[in-house]
Amino acid sequence: MGEKTKKDACYHKVKARYDVWPSAYASGALSKCRKVGAANWGNSKKKKPIKKSTGGFVSVRGQGAVMKERLR
Repeated sequence: MGEKTKKDACYHKVKARYDVWPSAYASGALSKCRKVGAANWGNSKKKKPIKKSTGGFVSVRGQGAVMKERLR
């Protein structure tokens, strides 16, 4: 008793983000952080701009078939 374990960077990052410690959400985040590494955890992906199609819209009909219809 009385031994202190050294905490890693993921521990400090996750603990700072979650109010309730320990919790199921925090421990799940801790394991995800350790899986990807502290430097990569919490970084969002950059989203690519969405290309706008010209000359119509895409609609969904039936069993999930996607059809392109033109408006005139």
